[in-house]
Amino acid sequence: IMLGGFDMNQYGKYTEGKLTERKEVAQILTSGHGSPFVASVSMANAGKYFKAVLDGLLHRGSCFIQSFTSCQPEHGVGDDKSLVQALAIRDCRGMPEFVFNPENGEYDTEAFDLAANPSRTRDWQSKKDVNKESYSFDICQWAATEGRFRKHFYKIKEKDEKICLKDLLPRITQNDVINRRYLDPKHRSYIPILGVYTDIVNPETGKKRRTGISRQLVLFSVERRKNWRHLQSRAGIVNKDYEAQKVLLKRFDSDEIPAEQFFSNTKKLHDELVNSQ
Repeated sequence: IMLGGFDMNQYGKYTEGKLTERKEVAQILTSGHGSPFVASVSMANAGKYFKAVLDGLLHRGSCFIQSFTSCQPEHGVGDDKSLVQALAIRDCRGMPEFVFNPENGEYDTEAFDLAANPSRTRDWQSKKDVNKESYSFDICQWAATEGRFRKHFYKIKEKDEKICLKDLLPRITQNDVINRRYLDPKHRSYIPILGVYTDIVNPETGKKRRTGISRQLVLFSVERRKNWRHLQSRAGIVNKDYEAQKVLLKRFDSDEIPAEQFFSNTKKLHDELVNSQ
């Protein structure tokens, strides 16, 4: 996983972890490897899991099954939480589930099946907290439940709040990360080292807690979002959030939207475009 952090890769004054995108072995095997049966599954959906294993065994050709399971001691997860964590990492797009069955056709759109994932046309699944208020179940919600990510969360006071994650993400693309534009304070994708915050919802109580997050966690959100969008495209699914983001950034970059309006209402402008589709 890209973010890792201190016990998974170097973490310190000059780095918060690696910047490269995660190599998706299961997805790599679906391209240029003949006609393999490939599945990325877990016990988050037991029926899908066992069907994928059986279909893979019956497939006349290569078969690769990737199954997620949490590592309780190293990841700071309770011994009884393996199923809970499998559901969470799937639903937050940390590790989306898919089945690639070439027997269904020669197009990727025929072979790919993303049916196990919730909210398949959106970036994130929408959930409700204890007060019945909607929030995005993004990668930060899952990362906050695993001890290995604890250095990427910190207490934040109201005076230190610079920007909310939900307003920041529509401004950034993976290309902005690759080309290091997010380090430029004058660029729309700029990510401050400190001051980005989000509301983490306790999965057991449903209560929100405002929390500061590291720059690296923002980058992790962008990287996992891009991976999910890539999977959607291969399955022939149009992502409403990505289509809206492209229009929004094109209008801003061409000066059609004033900077003051863009930076003060990014999430609102993005949502309006999503709803107009």
